Amino acid sequence: MFRRLVARLGHRRWFSAIGSGLLPRLDRAVYRASGHRWMVATIAFPTLMLHDGGHKPVPLLYARDGKDYLVAATNWGRPQHPAWSRRLLAGQPATVELHGRVTPVLARHLAPTEVAAAWPRLVAVWPAFDTYRQRAQREIRVFRLSPAGDPTVP
Repeated sequence: MFRRLVARLGHRRWFSAIGSGLLPRLDRAVYRASGHRWMVATIAFPTLMLHDGGHKPVPLLYARDGKDYLVAATNWGRPQHPAWSRRLLAGQPATVELHGRVTPVLARHLAPTEVAAAWPRLVAVWPAFDTYRQRAQREIRVFRLSPAGDPTVP
């Protein structure tokens, strides 16, 4: 029930406006307080923490594709690309933190045909991704994060 409610709210502009400022901060705080086990979003949605050389880790919804993680740079439907996607395009080293384990990953920006194939998986996780894509009026960058080493405990 909670998942359905939040998924419906995700399409609303006010949710994006409030959520984009509040939820990442709240997720980071809960993640630290829970010993790197939980985030608010993980109650209903698969969420990982991306460390990409920026000054703060970024909580992201993801879809699994085998051992890989698919992430969409929707930036809540804003017209500009999120900073983390620019860092990945620039080749910044990145790690994924999930369930208390940190794994180095190789990030690959997907080609348009690959995005078309991956998009249904992402929308299955968060239906509002379609709304964000329409609202942003830009190409949404989608990345495949492939594990590149053994996970460690922070």
